[in-house]
Amino acid sequence: MDDSLDDLFGDEPLVEISTLAGLTSIARGLIQSIDDARVSGCSQNIAWSNQGCIASISSDGHNVSLRNLYCNSATGLWVLSHGEEAKVIALSHNGYPLQHLSWSHAGTELAVTDILGNISIFSLGHAINRCTISRRCALGAEDNLSVIVGLAWLNQDRSHTGPHNPHLIGDQPGKNKAALVTITRTGIIRLIYQGPEGARWVEFRGELHSISTAAELLTHATICADKDASMLIATYSFSKHIRLYRVRVEWSKQTFMIEHIKTIGDCSSPKQDADSNELPSSLPYPEAQLYRLEMLSPAPDPRNKETLPPLLLAFFCNYPHQNHPASIVNEPWTSIARWELNCTKPTLHPSFSQLSLKKSNAPTSSELQTEVVLKRLPDISVGNIVNTVQQLNLGTTLAFCSSDGNVEFRSRPALDLLPRDESSDKVSGLTQVGLGFPQGDNCGLRYLEPVDQASYNFLGLHAALSPNACAVVTLDDGDMASLRLMQMHQGYLDSPLSDDIMEAVAEAFVIQFSISCSGYGNYHDDLSATMQLFREQNLKHADSTQISTFTKPFLSDIHRVISLNIDYSGDVKTENYLKNGMHQRTLSMQLSLGYRGSQQHRNLSSKVAFAILQLRWAALSFAMGLKLSTIGTGLSGEADLRRTETVRSFFGIIAWTLSLMNFIVDELFTLAAAMEDTSATENGSPNHDMLASKKLNTPALALLFVSQSRLLCKYNFRFFRSLCAEIAQQRSQDPTWRELGSMFSRSPVPLASFEKLLAEVDSNVRTVYDSENIPDAERKDIETNMLISGTVHRRLWPAVEALLTKTVSALREETNVAELYFHDVSWLGLSDDGASDRWKTEHRLDVIRKTEVPKGARARQCTRCCSVMEDTAPPKGTAGWIVNMWRTCVCGNWWMSMKDEGGI
Repeated sequence: MDDSLDDLFGDEPLVEISTLAGLTSIARGLIQSIDDARVSGCSQNIAWSNQGCIASISSDGHNVSLRNLYCNSATGLWVLSHGEEAKVIALSHNGYPLQHLSWSHAGTELAVTDILGNISIFSLGHAINRCTISRRCALGAEDNLSVIVGLAWLNQDRSHTGPHNPHLIGDQPGKNKAALVTITRTGIIRLIYQGPEGARWVEFRGELHSISTAAELLTHATICADKDASMLIATYSFSKHIRLYRVRVEWSKQTFMIEHIKTIGDCSSPKQDADSNELPSSLPYPEAQLYRLEMLSPAPDPRNKETLPPLLLAFFCNYPHQNHPASIVNEPWTSIARWELNCTKPTLHPSFSQLSLKKSNAPTSSELQTEVVLKRLPDISVGNIVNTVQQLNLGTTLAFCSSDGNVEFRSRPALDLLPRDESSDKVSGLTQVGLGFPQGDNCGLRYLEPVDQASYNFLGLHAALSPNACAVVTLDDGDMASLRLMQMHQGYLDSPLSDDIMEAVAEAFVIQFSISCSGYGNYHDDLSATMQLFREQNLKHADSTQISTFTKPFLSDIHRVISLNIDYSGDVKTENYLKNGMHQRTLSMQLSLGYRGSQQHRNLSSKVAFAILQLRWAALSFAMGLKLSTIGTGLSGEADLRRTETVRSFFGIIAWTLSLMNFIVDELFTLAAAMEDTSATENGSPNHDMLASKKLNTPALALLFVSQSRLLCKYNFRFFRSLCAEIAQQRSQDPTWRELGSMFSRSPVPLASFEKLLAEVDSNVRTVYDSENIPDAERKDIETNMLISGTVHRRLWPAVEALLTKTVSALREETNVAELYFHDVSWLGLSDDGASDRWKTEHRLDVIRKTEVPKGARARQCTRCCSVMEDTAPPKGTAGWIVNMWRTCVCGNWWMSMKDEGGI
């Protein structure tokens, strides 16, 4: 054929077959994903919710899999679960390929869109890896004009509103009701929200801009919240124009108030600097294309007390087509164009003020409308493709997850990389103290089972950052997911860390934990997994003293940073304690730090946290069910008291609490006898190591002297006393109540005797505090130390001596010691003896009902503490509050469905 025909048709020169062969399958998939992102701003294939569920679209686009982090019960290691296919999602879209995933800010609702713009919404059920359909999509016309190019969730809880919260959009009247805004290719804005009754979804529409030509069709749209509860919307079209809008929602009229602010014409790619060291200028790079558009809400300026204005980011990449030679022989790059949105008010020339003296209708400065000025900031170049952007620390920090698996943390004002500065006296975050995502083979990678490591030489085809940005899950083109955790950079791993660096790292984790507790999802499993990896890498050869250098400051500083009241030794209402959810969160973290798998025993700190969480669960159940206090939500507790189903649902919890009482008393007898044998020394002082229970690894003394557990014990046994009075007065003929009365009467330790014991311990502790004039701050330190160490503080040893000598002697006379000796407490999970180990191996305890899970029955497992409950529907007639409480574990974390008796 004549070579001149090439000039006639203007074809690009063909690419050598050998050159195309150099593309790996993952690189081809990356090019395809970038192509998808260029034509639609909604092409997110994987998303990590604030509750911990990781949803991902399969490579063929027809299925969605749900994953999550969980602690492996056998090894105690945090790993990524297998993908659980959500078939209900695929069926709802009638076979159309799925395109985009987006979680609500609460983390419980998932929006799914397909290539035709159909939207369905799903909600998490009673397990983190299960979902139920909440809104079915209404299948529309089979064209691409309804494709979703922008999607954002609205605020669900106005109590979190504020000028510096980047996750809030609009001013929805209904509290805790899900709502989202979408923008189509033709510029149609649609608001979909949950109706007052919570089941029916309502929607209304508006038009941002009238489309007259194909070039005006939109490819991208981004939505953020402004300080006045309005929405800022930026759109990008095929004509390469960016249009900026301010939108307010008129909820009463079901309409939008749309104001066009500015238009940026000919917004093509930024010009690559010819002197850049990242990209050689001699290579034939084509014009880069926009593939991501982000609008950032106002945020506090970390440099001063001012507020940063809204910021518009446009991401351009150099992947135009997979057959272009530049895409093969050169590394990808991204240029980020930035515009700052400033509001200015025009001023009049002084001559106008003179004119106003003559004419009453002359304009004044106060009458001039505020104008929005777009200030172009310098462009930023990144040597890879940015496929995930996440705002952190109230929008002051941005996390960029790139196509090579790298995660960068940049400051909001100038998008500078956050430096490492471990020598600073102030700790600002994890990256400052040396934590990050270092490059290298298997840096921070964790797998559920062995995989082919060679397939992960090119990470990040699709990636999702965790809510705390300390873990990332990547997905390759074969739907294989891998977990990567933040870790110390290589320079810190060459030698043991100093105590100063250890304390700085602990403080950084405290800061991130506090931030996660104040957010929507209250999710910190990713933080727990990162802390575990840090301890494995830096403390594997350390002794117990060095380990406590990290763990003890972390746990104690949590209470200090969040100003958590921990001293309940005075006259404190139990309702105030139960209403404060921060106690559950801190105890849950303490429990997690001491768990090392089912084959090893918990340490003393973890045992104390475990027991207090069980006592809290019992007290909360009693308060909610029988309304002995005003903590309830208006439910009729008296009516529940007459229901046999409600009373019987308490049997397991009551039996566990009674066994805990017998366990504590039996341990007190053992400690008293041991102290009598070893207390005589040259100076006649008692054995303090025995008083601290370090040798026996028993939490009995700590549960009596830690004010939290003592408060809960008093509350629960006051409830038992009320039940006994009810049985004696009018319930003796009811079989259920007779069985309950028999449970109390069979206890080797009388209830009244244990209540008396609690009162004496409480009195002795107060006497020590008052006699030694211990200030409130020191009392809080004493209580914190006992809680996190599981040992009694030396300032309270006089009270312990009085307990083990006088009080125990009187208690022994009222106790059936023989029956107490043979009483089975192995199911409590607080002992390290052989009987407890055998029970744990042969049985599974339903931690909610406190009953044994039947052999072969399906179960749910807590993602954090590895406790289980039977996976069954609540019995007919079960009160609604019981069903709601069963949604989470006693430690506050989600359940995950287990495929069989022993697997996930």
